[in-house]
Amino acid sequence: MVSKKPHNILIIDLNNFARYPTLAIGYLVAPLRTAGFQVKVLSPLVHGVPAVERERPENAWDQVKRRIHFSTHPAVIQMHDKLYKLHLWSISRVHPKFIKELNQTLKTGSIDAILVSAYVQYYPSIVAIGEQAKQQGVPFLLGGPIFNIPEITQEWLNIPGVSAIFGGEADFLLPELVDDLIQGKDLMKYPGIFLPDGRTAPPAPPLTAMDKLLIPDFSDFPWEYYTHRVIPVMTGRGCGWGACTFCSDVVSANGRTFRSRPVDAVLDELEIQSERYNSRDFIFLDIKLNSSLAMWDGIIKHFQERIPGGHWIGTVHVEGKGRNGLERDKLLAAREAGMMRISFGLESASQELNQRMGKGTRIERTSQFIRDAYDAGISVRSTAMQGYPGETAADLDSTADFLRDHKTHLDRIHFSRFTPIPTTRFQTLYESKPERFPGITNITWDYRYARGDYCYKPATDRKYRQAKARLLGIVHEINSKLLQDEAWQFDGLM
Repeated sequence: MVSKKPHNILIIDLNNFARYPTLAIGYLVAPLRTAGFQVKVLSPLVHGVPAVERERPENAWDQVKRRIHFSTHPAVIQMHDKLYKLHLWSISRVHPKFIKELNQTLKTGSIDAILVSAYVQYYPSIVAIGEQAKQQGVPFLLGGPIFNIPEITQEWLNIPGVSAIFGGEADFLLPELVDDLIQGKDLMKYPGIFLPDGRTAPPAPPLTAMDKLLIPDFSDFPWEYYTHRVIPVMTGRGCGWGACTFCSDVVSANGRTFRSRPVDAVLDELEIQSERYNSRDFIFLDIKLNSSLAMWDGIIKHFQERIPGGHWIGTVHVEGKGRNGLERDKLLAAREAGMMRISFGLESASQELNQRMGKGTRIERTSQFIRDAYDAGISVRSTAMQGYPGETAADLDSTADFLRDHKTHLDRIHFSRFTPIPTTRFQTLYESKPERFPGITNITWDYRYARGDYCYKPATDRKYRQAKARLLGIVHEINSKLLQDEAWQFDGLM
């Protein structure tokens, strides 16, 4: 039972996106306002904090930075840890304008509680917020997708000022939880709660009543600051595949198990949000939008009925067997329905390496998908990865050849280094069968930032480095292209 007194809640958004609101914040605001809470969202973009810039047409300097970042030359490897820490500081440091605004807001004495949903890279920001909360005596509830993992959460519980950490999906219990927090009641009745005194509630189970989710509230976001209004939406939680060894999304609080919303509920949300925020452009943030073929087919069939002239983008998984909704005729229909960009995970064009990653894909089918999507007029974006344990120069050559053969059909490649993440299938497999991952040694787990540091000796080999340099050159060539006119408003979005 929520108290009748209207509480004033400050929700802090640390994701300073330049193109669209943070979906997680919208899902926090909606139930609180529905329950009668007064809610204020502190958005860094409003207060002059520089926005995060994502993908864009690359220049020569971008390629120089990429070569340094991906270098596995023995002389450079020794610098990687320092370079990573410098990069981490640059993206997570607390901007003075943000702290000033937070300080002024808390000094009014009108805030009853602070709520933050954070990714692990924002640790320094959480320390700064905790200091402010402690000084002003304001309860501070921290949450986020990865805080269902005890080893990680324990690293954050000792931050001064943090009252509790919640590792679960709070959609239906948030008002009562926040009310109890403010009144100083014991929070141990809430599954997923971690307390600084060491007490831990049982794990929060995955949310199942997907048909009862409220529509996210984005009214606090600075729509006038966005260069193009794009509305985020999610049709379900989790991933219908969920077997990739490197993926942390499927072990996070909201990614465990796949659950789909009713098709009509999603279509209703599109209509309501389009009218609320005066936009017909949407980004579907599902891990795999074609997890439910009923949902995928429903969006394609009914999107234009609900949002005439609207556009949308999303991420899919190109499974190697069975129907996955990505056949040529379906992609043509998706383009007719307003789909402007489709993103997928290639990771590697080595079939053997993909199988070891648990990707469940076939390179030949992926190739056909890319060509079909391009022919349908959809802008195609992919992720790719370097350094997965066991990767050889031949594997890199396979990926380079594949991207070269498809560079006309691909608009963007998000290329990353493999990073082991705690509690993923990779950690489980490595600890039970380390021989499955030849060449990788000395893994140490940094639970504060949810990553593993390691040495992959084969990457220092000259042939490996030459193959990698060739691959990076092709990635840069693809990423230097300008997007087709109809897809430009989605550049930098996934």
